[in-house]
Amino acid sequence: MSIDLAAKAKESRAIFVLIPLLVLHLGLLSFQIEDPAGTLLLKRWIVAVGTPFLNLSAAVTERCERLWKGYVWLRGARQENQQLRELVQQLALRESAAAQLKDENLRLRRLLKVSENLSLENIGARVVGRTPNYLSHVVYINRGTSERVRLDSPVICEGGALGRTVLVSQHHAQVQLISNADSSIGVMLESTRIPGVLRGLGEQKLSLHYISNSEQVNAGDRVITSGLDGIFPKGIPVGRVVASRKGKSVFRDIEVEPFADLVRTEEVLVLLTKPNAE
Repeated sequence: MSIDLAAKAKESRAIFVLIPLLVLHLGLLSFQIEDPAGTLLLKRWIVAVGTPFLNLSAAVTERCERLWKGYVWLRGARQENQQLRELVQQLALRESAAAQLKDENLRLRRLLKVSENLSLENIGARVVGRTPNYLSHVVYINRGTSERVRLDSPVICEGGALGRTVLVSQHHAQVQLISNADSSIGVMLESTRIPGVLRGLGEQKLSLHYISNSEQVNAGDRVITSGLDGIFPKGIPVGRVVASRKGKSVFRDIEVEPFADLVRTEEVLVLLTKPNAE
């Protein structure tokens, strides 16, 4: 009886060993089986099992890439764009400043030529202020008594006569422009040497007085200082006749357009020596 039980136990152990071996053998054989397309079943199973994981990995990677491009990279791009904008603004300001310096240099060169042609001692000055109401025709310069500027000092610019000082402090002076309604200077017609008095009208045009109706005065005739007023030296350009007609009295009605830019002038010359001191 015991012999039969031992034999059955050995047969059972053999079956338990044989069955896994058969399954393993069948599995190995199945790995070699190909589908009609020529692909091993094992590879198809691996692909089928791994596809969900690959899809999940691709989705995570895509989201991370979108986050990087949509936030981190874009944030860096915004900062870089802002820096570039600031750089462009700085370059534009530098270019504008360079252009301003170039224009100022040209103006100063032309004013220097005017200064070199004058026989009177002079000093350069800048226009540092204008009255709010342009009709008052007054400007302020950055020169005063400490630079030997005095009351009634003639002030000229690149174009010609600009005005005279009417108030002077230690470092500044108020200049009454030739267009001021209270301004008058001695002038003469350059071609005929006929003297007269040029008065301001409180506007851009000037009025030439005391020229006889019998005199021939044409539009385009140049007007220069006569030196007879004791303020401006003789021969400084003042303006050009734009209208001339016989007046109701014995004198002609003559309008003069000044050579000086009374609105935009920024640099001037102040004459330090009186004309009669020559």
